[in-house]
Order: sequence, then C-alpha cells, then structure tokens
Amino acid sequence: MGFLDKFRKKPQVSPGGSPIYRYETPQDQGWRPPEAYGTYAEEITAHFEALFPGRESFVFHEIISDLVHIDVNIMRPTAEKNYYVLYTTGMSDLPMTLPDELADHKELKYAEVFLFLPGGWDLGKTGDLGNDLPYSSYWPIHMLKFLARFPHEYKTWLAWGHTMPNGPDYAPFCDGLGFGGVVLDQLNGLEGLDAKDGAHISFLFAIPAYKEEIEYKLKYGMEALSKRFAEGQLPLVLDVHRPNLCPDFKEVLDG
Repeated sequence: MGFLDKFRKKPQVSPGGSPIYRYETPQDQGWRPPEAYGTYAEEITAHFEALFPGRESFVFHEIISDLVHIDVNIMRPTAEKNYYVLYTTGMSDLPMTLPDELADHKELKYAEVFLFLPGGWDLGKTGDLGNDLPYSSYWPIHMLKFLARFPHEYKTWLAWGHTMPNGPDYAPFCDGLGFGGVVLDQLNGLEGLDAKDGAHISFLFAIPAYKEEIEYKLKYGMEALSKRFAEGQLPLVLDVHRPNLCPDFKEVLDG
C-alpha cells in the first residue's frame, strides 16, 4: 500500500499533541477542471530563481489535471552547488481547508512543497514525462505531486510539523528504500513568500523519513524530532542511504 491508499478522516491526538487524521477515498465527483491555473507560479519561480541563481531549469508538467494543476519545477545543479532544487507550483492556486480553530490564520492557507536531490540523480532531460524515467528516479516527483494535491483532494491542510505515512504499514516509497513516510519542515531563508496580492505562501520542505522518526514525532512532538535531526546532522540534500535518526524508538502507538 502506498501514497494512493486512503483512510477515513477521523481526528485524534498523538501523545505528543499532534492531531492525527485518517482518510477514506472521497466520493467520486468526476473530473473537476482546475478552478485556477498558475496564480502564483511566476512569483514563486522568480523567488526560487533569486535564491538559487544561475541554474538551468525545466518543468514536469501535468498533462491532465483534476481540481488543481500541479507542476514540479526542476532547477539543475551547478558546478559550485551540485544538487537539484525541486519545487511545486499549483498547490497555492487554491486555499487549503484549515481546521475551525485556525480558520482566521490566513498565513496558513497557501503552500508549496520542495526538496533537494543529489546532482547525480537521474531526472532525465527537458521534455521528458514521468513514464520516461524509472520509478527509482521518479518517486520524489511523485511524492511532491501527491503532497501538493492532497489538501485539496481531501479538504484538509499541510503545514510545518505535519507527517504522512506511506500507507498504514509505512510502505517504502520505492523498492530498496527504508523511507516509509514524509515529515514537513521549514528552512531558514526558505520559509515562504508574500505575494503581490497579500497572500502568504509557505514553502514546506519535504523530508522522506523512516517509520521510527515519524512515530517519534507523534510521541514527542516536532521540536523533539527537529533536535534529533540536528544532532544527527540530517542532510538537506536527500541521501537515500542516510541512517535512521530515531533507531531506538520501538514503541507501538495506538491509532
């Protein structure tokens, strides 16, 4: 079971105080054309280009979009900074659905997700489609697309400190990987963008994570997990061979 497995929405609270939601597949509403397209794409792209100058770039465009049009923008490595920058546009075309207690926090309504990949990662060439790549190369793009569409598909929200398992059994994202979920963080200098129309768009850093890391967060909270990540020197550029930074966490969490 993986990203596309759905669970019934049922809020609970973890021992660390984190709300837990479970989802089921929403009733089929047929194809829903996007209500907006690229509302903030130019501003987001300009922002990333200013932060990571001098990079060639290309886009994995969605051919057919339901509800929102999600593109994954790829900024190629440079000789000095040998890593890819991947970020979404389209997630912020619609506001996310905040819980009632946060409904007045307009700064939480819009977001995009991003990550960094090693310079040696095979992301193909300009014009390639997802099926042109082996899934061992494509899965980070799939992950970002799923995350970007998720809050709109399920009328929910994503923000700093949220975690998502890859199915109830924390299935690996790809054969041979130990990561079975994702943690959403924010990076200094890349927290977000204040758009020209006044909207704030948060940039959420997607960290592929081990089951024990996610459940450690559910038990002790995001601040505690962030401390573990800092002490273990979590690499910002994805390392599929990195160690589990909560290997000693063996508790079984109910729910």
